[in-house]
Amino acid sequence: MRPHGRASVSSKNPRAFGICDRCGFLYNHHELQWQFDYRGAALMNTRILVCETCLDVPQNQLRNIIIPADPTPIMNARVQDYVTAETNNRYTSSQFLTALSASGTGSTVTLTLQYPLSLSPITVGSTIIVSGMEPTGYNGTFVVTASSNSGSATVSYANTTTGALTRAGNVAINIDPITGLSKGATQNRITQNNDNRVTQTTGEPPFGLNEQPGTSMFVPTDIGGNDPGLPYNFEQVPKTGPLT
Repeated sequence: MRPHGRASVSSKNPRAFGICDRCGFLYNHHELQWQFDYRGAALMNTRILVCETCLDVPQNQLRNIIIPADPTPIMNARVQDYVTAETNNRYTSSQFLTALSASGTGSTVTLTLQYPLSLSPITVGSTIIVSGMEPTGYNGTFVVTASSNSGSATVSYANTTTGALTRAGNVAINIDPITGLSKGATQNRITQNNDNRVTQTTGEPPFGLNEQPGTSMFVPTDIGGNDPGLPYNFEQVPKTGPLT
């Protein structure tokens, strides 16, 4: 038996020659192998005869991935509210007072309100929104011209409507100009436009100790320990960019 290229020649047991389709070297034909590769979910013969050196392992990237069935759903699932979680703006909830009676002089309307003591006083110059009242002329957005916050709470505003109140309505007091929601006279929105938001969202209104995240004065003195504007063990306040 004598070598011929990478093939062997035998006078007693002759074997056909064959060229590897990849490297081009001469081999005995029986030493060449079909190259298989993935086509869809199964292996397919690519009809390429190659030597042992050129034979590739089937490429899994060409293989279809069989995705298993979805897991069985559970009853009464509770999922994360991602829309709310990814919203930058958070506002105080709107509060309303009930108008118990109304009187008009032709230039000024005065409403007597059911006044909950938990709300801050109604201030002159603040904005109110009156809705749901009849006569409907009492409804609208007005600037307070006079108010009384003791005894029977009253609020007055410029309006030409007269007549007795036939249906009580709602009065939203001290309207925030940005959110359009009512708030107490000394209350603030939870977040302000263009303020920097911090990673620990505390919901503190402006000028509060937790307007930026941090520890309290009672934490032992350490990095940021006595500075309520710094998280514990931080040298500066972490921020995530401006609110929109």
